[in-house]
Amino acid sequence: MSFVREYVRRFAREEDGVTIVEMVIIIAVILILIIPTLATLGEAEDAKLKELEEKLSK
Repeated sequence: MSFVREYVRRFAREEDGVTIVEMVIIIAVILILIIPTLATLGEAEDAKLKELEEKLSK
């Protein structure tokens, strides 16, 4: 148990730990913005492909 306490204290004192947490938050925000955008683009592309398929089948 003391090992965990010492690890948490050391993590709080080190500046590298803070930058890692900041980077994780930045990456999470970017992914939250990118994933829905990619899903929307995928749906739009799928609609265009279906439209093209219909035109080719006529």
